[in-house]
Amino acid sequence: MEKKRNPINWSDKRYKQKLVEQRKHMWHKDTVDKLADWMGLKSGMTGVDVGCGLGFLGYTFWPYFGDGGHYIGIDISAKLLRDSSMASRDWASGGDAGFVNADTYRLPLADNSVDLAMCQTLLMHLTRPRNALAELTRITKPSGLVICIEPDNLSSELIKRNWSLPELSTDELLLFFKITLVSNKGRIKLGRGDNSIGIKVTHMMSELGLVDIDARQNDTVWFTEPPYEGEVQQYRLKMAKRNFLDEKYYKFFRKKEREEFLAGGGDPKDFDRYVEISDRLRPIAKEQFDKGEFYGCGSNDFYTIKGKKP
Repeated sequence: MEKKRNPINWSDKRYKQKLVEQRKHMWHKDTVDKLADWMGLKSGMTGVDVGCGLGFLGYTFWPYFGDGGHYIGIDISAKLLRDSSMASRDWASGGDAGFVNADTYRLPLADNSVDLAMCQTLLMHLTRPRNALAELTRITKPSGLVICIEPDNLSSELIKRNWSLPELSTDELLLFFKITLVSNKGRIKLGRGDNSIGIKVTHMMSELGLVDIDARQNDTVWFTEPPYEGEVQQYRLKMAKRNFLDEKYYKFFRKKEREEFLAGGGDPKDFDRYVEISDRLRPIAKEQFDKGEFYGCGSNDFYTIKGKKP
């Protein structure tokens, strides 16, 4: 992760919690199988995971390249690397896994040295994502793969969802969309990254000279429906309750959102109105949670993009 201008400390308890939550139940097993085949992963590859965090990419794709393979996790956070190194003891069998504390923009690896350079939800947090992608390309061997797994959270948040809470008026819905758009502008201005990066990676790869560029979209759908059958729905219900009802969590991320909205040139009165509407929905959500009546369904725009180094 980036050293300069990025105020997020991913080893902080709240952000580290998000690292785990956002990846749990992120993939269907058969989707991972298909992605590994589509990527062309093979036993014995050397794969580098840049901005590895807790090592989820290593854990996810190790079964497909780890037999006789090598995994190198790189992150700017020494604390996260200690945790990811300990966790790798449970999944990195049949090959070896190592972890390096380094800057995304200055990877301590030689040119043309790895078969696979990959990242997940890294570029979305950087001020210079194209520069980081150039580094991934630099260390990749000719005919090697560059894999980026990044979201388009901006588009996801601009899609109307179906849920059990009261229908917003057209003006209220447009206000929510405005908050989302302006906040992302502020996020970029503050050096916190770009929530729409997922749909920009194919063009960046093309500009950097990669070939055979292709993309896939994750097929996971976010939904909860009473009686919330199965582990996945139970987990999503738990996260929905946290988002609505955990006061500290709510205030912490609402403050961050306000900072980004104002930095994007937003009117404070618009944000106050947005908070007023959101606060109006919270007790209704609590009542629905208590009665087991809450439901919701919406899309999840998450892309896996691959390119080959010529």
